[in-house]
Amino acid sequence: MGKRKVRRTYSAVSRLAVRILRFIFSQDYYFERSGDLEEVYADYVEDSGLLRAKVWLWFQILKLLIGVIRINIVWRFIMLKYNLKITFRNLRKNQGYAFINIAGLAIGIACCTVIFMYVSHEMSYDTYHADSDRIFRVAEDIKTKTGNSVFAPIAWPLAPALLENYPQVEYAVRTLPFYRAGLVKREELMFYENLIMYAENDLFNILSIPFLQGDPQAALQRPNTLVLSQRMAEKYFPDENPIKQTIRINTRNFEITGVVKNPPTNTHLKYDFIASLKTIEDQDMMSNWYGTECYTYIKLKSHVDRIAFEEQMGSIAHKYVGEQLKTWEETVRFFLQPIAGIHLHSHLKYEIEAPGSTTTITFFSAIAVLILLIACINFMNLTTARSANRAKEVGLRKTVGGKRSQLIIQFMGESTFIAFISIIISLFISCLSLPYFNSLTGAAMSVQDFWQPVSLLRLLVIIVIIGIGAGSYPALFLSSFSPASTLRDALKSGSRSTALRKVLVMGQFAMSITLIIGTLMVYKQLSFMKNQPLGFDKEQKYIIQVRGGASIRENSEEVKDQFLQHPSITGAAASSTVPGRGTSSFAVKLPELEDKRSQDMYHIYFDPNFIQEYDIKILAGRSFQKEMRTDIEGAFLINAAAARALGWDSPGKAIGQLLYTGRGGHVYPIIGVTSDFHYRGLQTTVEPLVMGWLPNVFSNITLTLDADNLPETLKFIEAKWQELFPGYPLEGIFLDTDFERQYRTDEQAGKIFGTFAIFGIFIACLGLLGLASFTAEQRTKEIGIRKVLGASVSGIIVLLTKDFMKWVAIATIIAWPASYVIMREWLANFAYRTSLDWKPFFLAAFMAFIIALITVSAQAVR
Repeated sequence: MGKRKVRRTYSAVSRLAVRILRFIFSQDYYFERSGDLEEVYADYVEDSGLLRAKVWLWFQILKLLIGVIRINIVWRFIMLKYNLKITFRNLRKNQGYAFINIAGLAIGIACCTVIFMYVSHEMSYDTYHADSDRIFRVAEDIKTKTGNSVFAPIAWPLAPALLENYPQVEYAVRTLPFYRAGLVKREELMFYENLIMYAENDLFNILSIPFLQGDPQAALQRPNTLVLSQRMAEKYFPDENPIKQTIRINTRNFEITGVVKNPPTNTHLKYDFIASLKTIEDQDMMSNWYGTECYTYIKLKSHVDRIAFEEQMGSIAHKYVGEQLKTWEETVRFFLQPIAGIHLHSHLKYEIEAPGSTTTITFFSAIAVLILLIACINFMNLTTARSANRAKEVGLRKTVGGKRSQLIIQFMGESTFIAFISIIISLFISCLSLPYFNSLTGAAMSVQDFWQPVSLLRLLVIIVIIGIGAGSYPALFLSSFSPASTLRDALKSGSRSTALRKVLVMGQFAMSITLIIGTLMVYKQLSFMKNQPLGFDKEQKYIIQVRGGASIRENSEEVKDQFLQHPSITGAAASSTVPGRGTSSFAVKLPELEDKRSQDMYHIYFDPNFIQEYDIKILAGRSFQKEMRTDIEGAFLINAAAARALGWDSPGKAIGQLLYTGRGGHVYPIIGVTSDFHYRGLQTTVEPLVMGWLPNVFSNITLTLDADNLPETLKFIEAKWQELFPGYPLEGIFLDTDFERQYRTDEQAGKIFGTFAIFGIFIACLGLLGLASFTAEQRTKEIGIRKVLGASVSGIIVLLTKDFMKWVAIATIIAWPASYVIMREWLANFAYRTSLDWKPFFLAAFMAFIIALITVSAQAVR
């Protein structure tokens, strides 16, 4: 009874195992022995016992399994070799089409790879810091009855107050970047340097700044101590150890206490010189809750709820100066910005550097996807168009027993192989184009970035997308052919794929036309901004920046007179800044108003010559006058926007009114109202502006030059500068060139759009060339008959090109509304923008038609 039960159990298990193995491996040869195994097993049980029989049985099954695996490995290797041979044979047989496929894919993948590397770089800002999810910058939102302003720099006392009141804070640190380049001297070496800042020592406990020399726990504990970046150490101490040596920045000497690695490019807080904040500590400054000067970073302890903590600390200023804020009817709220989100998502007042743009990232990503789609569409078009050439192959393989799954694997394997070759070529293209792309975007990517795990994973994903995504339709289409139909030549060349092929051609040209329209609109907007009247004269203005220890605070008039000695210098003015450069903002209000409303306004200070030299119109009142000595620090000009913001419906009503400004807490009369000149770029509206005459902050000299004999005039200026300020390098810029610097980001976007639009249309034309060549090849007999019957060459060219032109026309109709919506959203980012008229749309369509016509006609003529 026991033996029969064992046999029945084995028999059921054996049959199940055999079915599973047969289903997986489909190798019937090895399973014909299953009946014999059952008999041998029964005898083994009788002779040796149940346990040994079981061991023997599973050993036999294991031998069968190993044999099946071995035969399948050999079989699949043979099939792989066979499939590769077919792939190479087809590529060699159709070299022209293979070149078009591989070239199109390689260029598309190269564009996609470089763009996504840039996108990844932009999105990786400040993610490299250890515990970056616990590091935040504290920003400040100041609300008044008339509005609110949100600042990146905040009040000095906040950091110590957070450490004192909230145990959730592990570290808090204050930093103060130099707003102007500092003059760095060391013996004979002397350069203006930009990346200088003051900071507290806990900066190294919050941010990942690796030390090469020095002690990070004590580097900035004392006044007049300094930490250098590696590149600055090599620049100023090429053959020496910089530790404990002295270097001079402007008028101060600093002892070097550390050398750190160069900051990576993907950080918003770049540095070359980090000086101890104790060097400039001042009791009044450090206790001022009303200022917005320092950038404050904190690191929270583990497991702290960021939202709950932000709610607790947001109104901390009211704990210290609540009564005063209540009197002013102001509300101050602090909030946290994750450090990894500052670059792309923070657009506050006085950012340390110009932030990135999520809109730009989105547009670039869309361009990358579009170009890759255009390349994939080419591949699908050419593959399905040449389906007739593979039809007999499919029919024969099916006739001799080939399965559809094997054919699908064959064709998708070919797609993947072509994608792999294209990626190898695209890497060479990407490496060669990287310097140009870096100059185009201002990025600093290197060849090593291609070998990062993320980049390699991205390439693997592209292979899968092309091999499976782009190759799936051709594989399914080709493998579906009926053997009988293909062997009877009943299948017409590409007939079943014509409809899809039309859709794909229209799709890729719609994408290309969209790229062209985007490029034309970007350049149209740039041209509009550059040629828009600014409300002041920026021509032939040479700006000398006075900094690095040199000063014109006490002798600006004498310095101007020295330069005016040259006959080609027709005018001179001194100012705190010039149009297109940074401005400071302070709270202003009208003291006569009972509610004492205040609001932030930008401030510029200049001498009486400034209005005249820049040809700024006075709408009411007068400008500063040298004869009126009370105008120095005793009067204000405002622009028309400020007059409106302060409640006057006409400029004349502002004259004689008293105005309070938070800079120094002064109350002076308004003596004049100017027109709304564009002291900043046209990306923003002209905001309210307060202007004063304050020599104590003058740091720029504007010289108006005669265009004649300009080189000799510039030599005179340089010689005169060295005479007036010996030992200080001259830094001069032309205002018209410098003002357009504000449009550099938009210019870069235009160049990028243009470059990739060219690539997109080139890839699309490669596809058209292939399709036109194939069409001409398939219609060779028809063309011959038509020519015999008297058809002209031009008539045949029209015959071969009309379908393609019709597809491009439909693509244009598709592209226009999509482009209109996209460009309307992009133009909404500009306060002053060009019109969205029909010209770029028709020009893009015309360009697409001409390019397509030339491509197809050239092949048709041949």
